[in-house]
Amino acid sequence: MKRSKRLNTVVDLAKRKADEAAQALAFVQRKLGEEQNKLEQLEQYLTEYRATIQSEGRKGFSVQEFRRYNDFSENVAKAITQQTQQVHTVKHQIEQVRRHWQKLDARHKGVLKLQGQALAEEYVAQERQEQKELDEIAGRWRLRHPRF
Repeated sequence: MKRSKRLNTVVDLAKRKADEAAQALAFVQRKLGEEQNKLEQLEQYLTEYRATIQSEGRKGFSVQEFRRYNDFSENVAKAITQQTQQVHTVKHQIEQVRRHWQKLDARHKGVLKLQGQALAEEYVAQERQEQKELDEIAGRWRLRHPRF
């Protein structure tokens, strides 16, 4: 079996691994979008909630109501902090997955290049063999027909 044909399995495996890594990267990127969306929603909710507290505060409310509003506001701020950390964690995951995909993609391209070189070498060897056979046929023909 020719070297280029044997490399088909290696090329297919490298492509499959690179494709899987690309899918994982796409998944983590979607996850980042979702996490960023959650963060934006929390920040928007906190802004709206604080605006509501300010407008309600003008009307006046009890200390107990103020504490409840303030505690809830602090809880949302903590959730924002946690969500911000989650966004940073997912960004870090993206970089790791991206580096892994780049490594696998480079390996796939390298194996493809190797297969291309093998095909080129096989083509040259085949051309040489065909030329050799043609030269032999021409030599035998000249021996049989010396007048030409």
